Amino acid sequence: MSTSLNSPAPRREPHLLKFGLKQLFLIVTLAGLFCTLIVLTHGPWPLVILAVTLLLLAHVLGNLIGTRLRDTSQEVRQWRATDPRQVPDHPHSTPEPYEMAKLSLPEETNLANFSQLVRGMRWFLLTGFLIGTLLGGTLLAATIGNRVGWSGWVVGTISSAVLGTWVAFLGVSFTAIARDALRQAHSRQ
Repeated sequence: MSTSLNSPAPRREPHLLKFGLKQLFLIVTLAGLFCTLIVLTHGPWPLVILAVTLLLLAHVLGNLIGTRLRDTSQEVRQWRATDPRQVPDHPHSTPEPYEMAKLSLPEETNLANFSQLVRGMRWFLLTGFLIGTLLGGTLLAATIGNRVGWSGWVVGTISSAVLGTWVAFLGVSFTAIARDALRQAHSRQ
């Protein structure tokens, strides 16, 4: 008996979302439990259950698709290369090291490694903390001071102080990075 070595059997397309009967039963059971929880709860709880379920479902589905793509990426490339009707899978997501050496990339700017804090960052943060404390405490006392006790006022003031510090950090960091980017962009022209 002679075997033909000229034409191997065509490769099958890889299945990224393949599941069996067990997985189908699990999905139907979980969907039934989800619907039961929605029907049995009242008030805002159905929306909370819906939001949490959709969040978990998106997370699991994203991980499933990402894992399957990672596990079958070589198989998908080989399948595309054997079928002349398929568009080749170029460019690859990560170039090979020898290909990186051939690329003529611009020089690296210090924005790629921007990790230094702005000089005097402590003072900016302290200023944001003080402004948040004073503004938040004053607004709380002026608006709802008669309806809230001391403990509520203290918690609200601390929250305002944290928000003031956070806004100061974001503002100073964004300004420093934007200023550095503009400086580098104008020096290249």
